[in-house]
Amino acid sequence: MEKAINLIPMCSYQNHLQSIDDLITTYEAIRAGFVALALEKNRRATPFVAEARALKEAANQAESPIELLKIKGIEIGLLTAAGLSDKSLAHLMSEDKVEAVNGLIKNFLEPAGANFPEELVFRFLLTRGDTLGGSMRNVGGVLAQRKLTRAILSTLTIAGTKYHWQHSKSKKWIAMTNNDSEIELSLRGISWESEIGNRTLIYNLTVPLVRSNVDLCLFNWLSQTKYVKLTTEMPV
Repeated sequence: MEKAINLIPMCSYQNHLQSIDDLITTYEAIRAGFVALALEKNRRATPFVAEARALKEAANQAESPIELLKIKGIEIGLLTAAGLSDKSLAHLMSEDKVEAVNGLIKNFLEPAGANFPEELVFRFLLTRGDTLGGSMRNVGGVLAQRKLTRAILSTLTIAGTKYHWQHSKSKKWIAMTNNDSEIELSLRGISWESEIGNRTLIYNLTVPLVRSNVDLCLFNWLSQTKYVKLTTEMPV
């Protein structure tokens, strides 16, 4: 019986998983994950903080809240402080936007007195905070994708295996170069040849069979084949 068991070929996953304990996330990994999320949130918040500073500088030029309407270039800032998201602005008429800003001035900025510039900035950041929160919902998956991508690229490079990678926006396949730093930030797919066959990995693909988005698909084709070209050009 022991000989028969030894004859069973070892599956590739057994190179990484020896027991159920290997599937349990360690404290160190959990801590690193939360720290990475916090750093990513701060990175994404940086443009909003800069916008708030610019808005405050402009608002300081006004002697009263109503004079904010005379300052050019802060219209979007006023609308955001009024609680309108970028998405909502596309569905509102001009008169709706004017009404929202007037309501902001009358109900919140004027009661703040001389501190109306600070009140304006605080309300601006509240709305931008909602925007930031929405963008962070799937950030864990994004960071995991980048980490997996970097691990694959590093393994291929160390093995001397050349690869092509697909740009997430242009959908173009780009040949491997000596400088691949940070390409995981804009990478959607990887394609390479190996001794066991051709492989193409695509992230976030809408698969016709299930009509739903799949986080990761691994094909037994190269990126140059017609099938994978058609598949990767489908909208997601």
